[in-house]
Amino acid sequence: MPLEPLEYCRKWVDMSPDERGYRKACVIALAEATGLSERTIGNWGTNFEKRPNYVAHILRMADKLNQIKKIVLPPDFPQE
Repeated sequence: MPLEPLEYCRKWVDMSPDERGYRKACVIALAEATGLSERTIGNWGTNFEKRPNYVAHILRMADKLNQIKKIVLPPDFPQE
C-alpha cells in the first residue's frame, strides 16, 4: 500500500502544516527517506503531485522502518 508524500510528512514531520517552514522540513524528511535531493523533491509541485510512482512505495517502507525504530530503540538513541 503506497504512502503519499503529504501523508508521510503529516506523520513524521514534527510541525503543524500551517507553521512557517513546514514545506522545507517536509522536503528534507522526504529527501532523507528516499535518498533523492531536496531540489528534485522541490520540483514535484506544491503538493508533490508530480512525484514518480515508485516514491510512494519507498515512503511506505520508510514509514514502516520509522515505526519499528520508534518501538525498538530507546528514546535517547543517537539519530543519524
